[in-house]
Amino acid sequence: MNKLWKYNDYVNHLSHENEIVRRWAFSALENCFLNRYTDQVANLINDENEHLVCAALRYLSFHQSVQHAPAIMERFKNSHGIISSNCAIALEKMHYAPAMEVMLKMFSITKNSETFFGVLEYLGNMRTEECRAALKAAVTQMQDTLVLRSAISNLLNHHNPEDINWVMERFLNSGNSYDSHDIPLQNVLSPLGGGSYFKDLTEFGKNDILSKPSETIDNLVLKNSHIVIDETLREDLITLLENRHYQDFATAVMFDARKIIHTRCSQNNDHDCLRDLLGQDTMCLHLLEDLLKRGSIWKQVELSNAFGSDVISLIISTYFAIIERSAYVKASFPEAGVDELIQALQNSGPKLPEQIKDKIKVLSPTSELKTSLTKELTTWGDIWAVKLMGMIGNKEFVPDLIRVLRNADSLDYIYSDALSSINALDESADESILTVIKNGELEDWESFAILEYLPYANAYELALNKWESESEDGMDSYEQFSSCLRGIGDRRGIKKLQEIYAEENDAGYIGDSLECLSKIHMVDIPELPEILKKRKERTEKQKARMKELNELAKNYNAQRQQETIDSTGKVVPFKRKSPKIGRNEPCPCGSGRKFKKCCLNKK
Repeated sequence: MNKLWKYNDYVNHLSHENEIVRRWAFSALENCFLNRYTDQVANLINDENEHLVCAALRYLSFHQSVQHAPAIMERFKNSHGIISSNCAIALEKMHYAPAMEVMLKMFSITKNSETFFGVLEYLGNMRTEECRAALKAAVTQMQDTLVLRSAISNLLNHHNPEDINWVMERFLNSGNSYDSHDIPLQNVLSPLGGGSYFKDLTEFGKNDILSKPSETIDNLVLKNSHIVIDETLREDLITLLENRHYQDFATAVMFDARKIIHTRCSQNNDHDCLRDLLGQDTMCLHLLEDLLKRGSIWKQVELSNAFGSDVISLIISTYFAIIERSAYVKASFPEAGVDELIQALQNSGPKLPEQIKDKIKVLSPTSELKTSLTKELTTWGDIWAVKLMGMIGNKEFVPDLIRVLRNADSLDYIYSDALSSINALDESADESILTVIKNGELEDWESFAILEYLPYANAYELALNKWESESEDGMDSYEQFSSCLRGIGDRRGIKKLQEIYAEENDAGYIGDSLECLSKIHMVDIPELPEILKKRKERTEKQKARMKELNELAKNYNAQRQQETIDSTGKVVPFKRKSPKIGRNEPCPCGSGRKFKKCCLNKK
């Protein structure tokens, strides 16, 4: 099969005068060539398009392109908001120490909350006393709730036990009123490895851990099959909760956690490769010990279901994080082989250590990864196996990734990861993938998502056939089809998109795709002036709406903290002035897209 576009074609189009073409080229490089690198992407650091700048920064940090760190630092100093934040994150991932002075200076003078997030992450991972001091100051001074939570997470990422005591004293002492929205316990747990467990325990059925401890713990263990708890201990813990002996429950957890950590440290204390794992363990143990020292907390636990639920969930999540790391110890050693790595993968939680991922990627154990997938496809190990299949890129993974798409729920993480991994497979897998699509083994919209990154003439024909036979209608179908044609890049797509644009000319994504194809094939189209005009109008509406949203966000914390008293003297909680936007409703920014596909997930 002859490709319409090859790697060098995409590289050359990175410098195209048209922004949409540059985005098309970069998308192909980022999604289809995970294991290839080009310095040309560095030119996008100063692109006029915010999306492209951030994407380029992500690409350069993924490939550890430290030679471009000075240019990234310059862009950081001359930017603000999301671009400067992404610059800071890129420099952190490159471990670029020369940027530290600039970060600390920016941290002290900037008033842009978006910038803070990147700077905080940099300070959290460049573990110096100066960075730690800056983060403590941020926890003390920041008023924005999201910034505060980020500051806490990054401070605790330094793995200094004193900071656990300091944070708990600040937010959990008996003199403070408790509000689960403002007390950032999940952010305390995130750098310790327990954030996802806390979320599971508190997000649904807020007080279930107190009212139904046996059912809640069993459900959590069932969902996280890599967590193994001694059966006798499990029964004892549940009994203590059922009898409302909360302090005794915490004591039992703390003693078992201490035993696990002591064994782990005594056996492996001379290994630098375990520094982060053991650092997290130490922080977890100090957290449990700190809670037990605060006698007044346990009275609050008994009096307040909200407070009690969060404290008990905090303890369980900390304990689970300690157990989870047991799987990573052997795999972290330099001499670890495939068996140890696969075992760690199969028993992993939501955060598989980078060093383990890197080892698996280097060794590329194809058959072992294939057999590691469970029948049910419900574990974190399954998710990591699917991700690594894309990173390795072997065509032998095609049947396994197709099985995931057939059997997994489309809302599961593993589903979207499988799509991304299929797109990232080596060119040798393309024919097999096209055959699967031709045989009708996938849903039409799944096929569009895959064909978008298969630049072949027969890929275009398959997409067209599926479009003409598709029963679905609506904006999402048009959007996916037009994106698919743009990605394939077949010249014949111009005529088809012209037909659709004539019927749906208010849809910006159709105009964008049509413009892109016309530019890469150097074809003049009569629709272009109208496309440009409509885009300008749409952009102006978006800017106006985003300005409005930013103003609302700026005042949100202040509004939320305000309390009004009604005629009876009761506190009336803050209510939003406008109705909540549904995920499937049109986005208020004016883009014409659904809220879930537009501003819902924007940072």
